[in-house]
Amino acid sequence: MSVALICVDLQNDFYEDGALPVPGASKINPPINKLLKKDDFKTIVASQDWHPKKHASFASNHNKEPFTPYKGDLEGLGELLWPDHCIQGTEGADFHQDIDTDNFDLIIRKGQDPEVDSYSAFRDNDGTDLGLAAYLKGLDIKKIVLVGLALDVCVFYTALDGIKAGFNVELILEASKGVNAEENDVENAIAKMKEEAVKVKERYI
Repeated sequence: MSVALICVDLQNDFYEDGALPVPGASKINPPINKLLKKDDFKTIVASQDWHPKKHASFASNHNKEPFTPYKGDLEGLGELLWPDHCIQGTEGADFHQDIDTDNFDLIIRKGQDPEVDSYSAFRDNDGTDLGLAAYLKGLDIKKIVLVGLALDVCVFYTALDGIKAGFNVELILEASKGVNAEENDVENAIAKMKEEAVKVKERYI
């Protein structure tokens, strides 16, 4: 079975010193680098948040505090407003320096439309296709292995969209961390993924 590795949003702003830090993010780097060296994958894809400065998901552009619920009428945004993060061309948007990016075959840049957010590496929140499913199917990929940040947001939506696109999806817990903005967000995300037939494993074997 042809397998792809998808590395979700391994960017500076999601690490401990970043604008939208995920607790313990740097702990996932060693297991991810081990995976990047394996010959098990026909292709390795990385997604990258790539927001314009005036992105509508940023709380600052609404004069609100980060993590405030979004009450507007833009259907392409999520439920929360976020700190400014992963702005195009900034250090925060760069991949973390400890990740072996040389093995990335394809980079999917998402969240570029100022009025539409993008959690999944497969599509924007308004449903716009980002081309990942077609790329993988063109390589006859049947299974995807998911790692990255954040488990309860972008990894979660990428996993569910992978299932919808017809792939077998496997999430590696030791190589993914969550924001947990609300208590039990990570637990709930894992439970939902399991319900949707995502195979959740502690480590890749």
